[in-house]
Amino acid sequence: MGFFNELKRRNVFRVGVAYAVAAWLLLQIVDLVLENINAPDWVMQVFMLAMAVGFPIALIVAWAFEVTPDGVKLAKNVDQSESISRATGQQLNRGIIVILSVAIVFLLTDRFRQEPFFKPQSSGTGTEETLQAETVQDLADTRKSIAVLPFRDMSAAQDQAYFGEGIAEELLNALVKLDGLRVASRTSTFSLTDEDLDIPAIAARLGVDHVLEGSIRTSGNQVRVTAQLIEVSSDVHLWSETYNGTLDDIFQIQDEITGKITNALKIQLGNAQLMPAADLLTNNAEAYQLYLRGRHLWRQRNSASLTQAIELFKQAVSLDPDFHRAWSNLAIAYLNLPDYDRSFNQEYGFKKGLEAADKALQIYPQSTEALVIKANYAQTKCEMPEAARLYEQAIRFNPEDPTAHHWYAIFLDSIGHTSEALEQIQIARQIDPLISAVIGIEAQIYSNMGDYVRADELLRTAASLGIYGGSLHPVGKNYLRAGEFEKGAALVKQGWTGQDPSFIAGLPLFLNAFKNPDQQGPFFDYIGRADESGAFDQYDNIELLTMLGTPYLFEYVRELACPTLSNYIWSETFREQRGTPEFYKLMERMNIVEYWREFGWPDDCASLDQSLAECP
Repeated sequence: MGFFNELKRRNVFRVGVAYAVAAWLLLQIVDLVLENINAPDWVMQVFMLAMAVGFPIALIVAWAFEVTPDGVKLAKNVDQSESISRATGQQLNRGIIVILSVAIVFLLTDRFRQEPFFKPQSSGTGTEETLQAETVQDLADTRKSIAVLPFRDMSAAQDQAYFGEGIAEELLNALVKLDGLRVASRTSTFSLTDEDLDIPAIAARLGVDHVLEGSIRTSGNQVRVTAQLIEVSSDVHLWSETYNGTLDDIFQIQDEITGKITNALKIQLGNAQLMPAADLLTNNAEAYQLYLRGRHLWRQRNSASLTQAIELFKQAVSLDPDFHRAWSNLAIAYLNLPDYDRSFNQEYGFKKGLEAADKALQIYPQSTEALVIKANYAQTKCEMPEAARLYEQAIRFNPEDPTAHHWYAIFLDSIGHTSEALEQIQIARQIDPLISAVIGIEAQIYSNMGDYVRADELLRTAASLGIYGGSLHPVGKNYLRAGEFEKGAALVKQGWTGQDPSFIAGLPLFLNAFKNPDQQGPFFDYIGRADESGAFDQYDNIELLTMLGTPYLFEYVRELACPTLSNYIWSETFREQRGTPEFYKLMERMNIVEYWREFGWPDDCASLDQSLAECP
């Protein structure tokens, strides 16, 4: 009898198949249990090693021993005429069928279940929570909405928070491009992560009807991503799934999650197509991780974190020179750093930022981040028509980017297009309702329009969200504009965290000048004239001068090629000065008149010097 036939007679093949199927089923059950009790990754690895070691042992035992009516004996001691190996083989066949049936049931249950070990977010029970996308596709909603929460870090070392944030952000970036779906912005969603809120409360704060949450766990190059989509109003989990793979698979995992969400919400895509994550980013897993760590540090917004972020973005583009999002984020970090580190040369930051933005646009001409940076730079150089074109181009490429609408609103308000500025800032706020800076700009616009009550409400909301460290200094200035000097002065004196101490020291002189217009000289002497070295203080001083309604503003900015004017030059307090030739000459020097002739004259054109203006 040949060796192969002997293997068959002794049921070695059947034992091998039975062992493999049983081991696979056991590992699936163990994996599910360990995942939901947050066991360390090494526990699963021990089980896998034990199963692997047991396989050859099972084959050796099947070869060496045989089951007989008198018990288990060595195969060499069994008379083949008395062997019952055929009956044993039939029993093994039945056992294999049973195990396979159980495995199939497990796979189907795993596919269509709501994972029972998840910590419940609501009181929903029974089959309602296990509804899948196919059973909810009749839900009619022409404008569905979703928030993507940062994925929880379930790694043993708890050092992958940046990765969980990054996964959520890139899913958000993919979903935001879909027609028929409103996506709560990253800034608003991530701002709630430190608050102890349940899913319905988060959805209510963000104004969405669906929430995607999940977790991520990494071990070496291995990664596990768990995601679930919740319909808040009905307490239904529309879909949930766990993905296992390597870091190199992360883009495929992101694409699959996005596709499942799209299917579950039955979004009408129209001409929009899901763009694969790797096409939007990079195929280099190491560069991707560096990018995510850089994004995490960039959000912290301080000198040290921005410096580290710049280095990480630089490493990412060195690994993948075609990684356009790493280039555009490098540009933003260079642009932001001077705001938080006054020792960092602003011109150098602009130079390096523009180089990075240009590189991003070479790779991906529709990079909204890069276009907004170039528009902002053009604005600082008084290239106003070019700045407007770049802002509008950025918004065309990504109408759901709140930063593009936000910065464009600031630009429009600074050149007197107040109503259009209000429209743009309200779009930004609708996209991202919890950005304190957006709310602050909306308050400025209402103040320019003379609606001090609405401005006060918005300024207090912005302060509660952390603008200027929560200082009510801007509220105080609003009181001054509204004619409530005592209430305003008490708050203005406080200044705000991070403000130059010399500026705060000059506030009593300003308040005295505001209360007593004939005593403005000491304040003018204190601030002197602006020069190119103090761009940050210039804006604050110019705002105070517009509040005083004084022509000294023109003297203050005389030496500046392109002053950073406060939007309050369009407030009622400065209306008299807008009718002077000096104001019109300043607008000409800044190329704002050139902008007006191409894009339209300011809303309050009648306040300009009519001998110079070309108002319709």
